[in-house]
Amino acid sequence: MSVPIDIRIQIVLLMVKFESPIVVKRKMHVEFGVQTLEVYCVRDTFQHCCETSAVVNRQRSERPSKITEEQANKVHDVSKNVP
Repeated sequence: MSVPIDIRIQIVLLMVKFESPIVVKRKMHVEFGVQTLEVYCVRDTFQHCCETSAVVNRQRSERPSKITEEQANKVHDVSKNVP
């Protein structure tokens, strides 16, 4: 489950104050009025924040392409010649 940044910030602030994922879940439920998060989500979000010192996930790098521009041009030229 992807947790929005504003909810993540709330989780971290409440966890620092209350130190219990169950209490934080209850406070979030009272504040937002619906079943918002599970206890494991609160705990994992706070743990991730403590480990990385960041509230947001860093952008992951993508795998570099193994196809060179020269190879792509060859494929394009061959596809043009196909009737």
